[in-house]
Amino acid sequence: MSYKLHFLSIFRELFVPHYRSLEFRAKILAAMLIAKKNLVDSDYEDVAQIAKDIYGDDKKRIHILVQTVKEYVDKATQGGELNLDSLLKDIDYELKNIKRYVKKIDFADLRRLMINSDEVDAHFQQQVYEFFLNEVKIYSNN
Repeated sequence: MSYKLHFLSIFRELFVPHYRSLEFRAKILAAMLIAKKNLVDSDYEDVAQIAKDIYGDDKKRIHILVQTVKEYVDKATQGGELNLDSLLKDIDYELKNIKRYVKKIDFADLRRLMINSDEVDAHFQQQVYEFFLNEVKIYSNN
């Protein structure tokens, strides 16, 4: 990773346009990964591919999205303040206050993160997926 991308990743809030939108996407993707007990490297490769599908050839935004997802997953799996429930509450709060974020949830992308999951992980991911379906239903009508 280049030092420039690392610097931008650390100070993304200051230097990345539409940072909050990117952060929201990272929370959505991270929630799907946090629901898995057995994360593998290919999960982050899937996130990188999703980021590329969203941002095209913008390597900076792709890198920052992947790094932000990793940060959320790390925080949640290391037993800190962040966990899946608190992340979902935060997502709900943002959707309630910024209705346009409903359009940032791409269910095809979420399904891609479920493909390589075992039965138990897929069950928990399905619950998170259904939570997002319900959220979109609630906040796209307001």
